[in-house]
Amino acid sequence: ARARAEAAQTAAKAEAFSQYQEAAVVDMVLQRLPEVAEAVAQPLLGTRRVTLVAGGSGDIGVSRLPGEILDVVTRLPGAIETLTGVSVTQVLLGVSSLEL
Repeated sequence: ARARAEAAQTAAKAEAFSQYQEAAVVDMVLQRLPEVAEAVAQPLLGTRRVTLVAGGSGDIGVSRLPGEILDVVTRLPGAIETLTGVSVTQVLLGVSSLEL
């Protein structure tokens, strides 16, 4: 029964995705991002010490980390577009206009 329900759900998703192919690509990429993040972070699990090197002006040391993380996150939409050819921003704008 559970397998049939999952199959029906997958079929419904496939039908919806066929109508919104770009949104489907973005959805699949976003679904996999946690796995990608885990794979990237895996080598760091055994790290006991991190040395941050900063040049120029601005934050130094640990206070620099939030800005670095934000910088990486803001680059994700461009990276997804480069990998898939789909603009996450445009898809999200299209979805939000459909919901209005």
